[in-house]
Amino acid sequence: MEKRRKRILLVDDEANVRNVFSDVLSRESYIVKGVENGSEAIRAIKEETFDLALVDLRMPCMDGIEVLENIKKIKPQLPVIIYTGYGSVTSAVESMRKKAADYLNKPFSPEELKSSIRKALGGEERQNSVLFPFP
Repeated sequence: MEKRRKRILLVDDEANVRNVFSDVLSRESYIVKGVENGSEAIRAIKEETFDLALVDLRMPCMDGIEVLENIKKIKPQLPVIIYTGYGSVTSAVESMRKKAADYLNKPFSPEELKSSIRKALGGEERQNSVLFPFP
C-alpha cells in the first residue's frame, strides 16, 4: 500500500524563497502549494486539505502571526511552522503562544527545515546541523 504524500502550504511573499523551499521539500516527496500572502493562504486553507503550513513572519498586509491566528480559527489542529530572517524573542514567544508547532530563524539548513516538519507532522526530535543560508 502506497503512503499518502503530505501536503504543505507555503506562505511567503518572495517568489525565490517559495521556489527554493518547494524544490527542497519536493525532493522529500512533499506536495507543496506556494502562495504569496495571507489572504491566499486563508482561501487555500478553506478550500484544500493540508498537513502542515509553513509561514514567513514578515509579509506585507498580513504578517505571519495573523496568518497563524486565522489558520488556527479555521483548522485548529493544523501544525504551523513560523520562520523568519528577522527573529526576536518577542516574535518567537508570540508564535509559540499562538500555538505554532515551531519557530525557525533564517538562516537554517535544509536538514533543520525537514526535521522541523517531520517533528510537527509526527514527533521526531529536531537536531542541529550545518547552517545553509536560504535566500
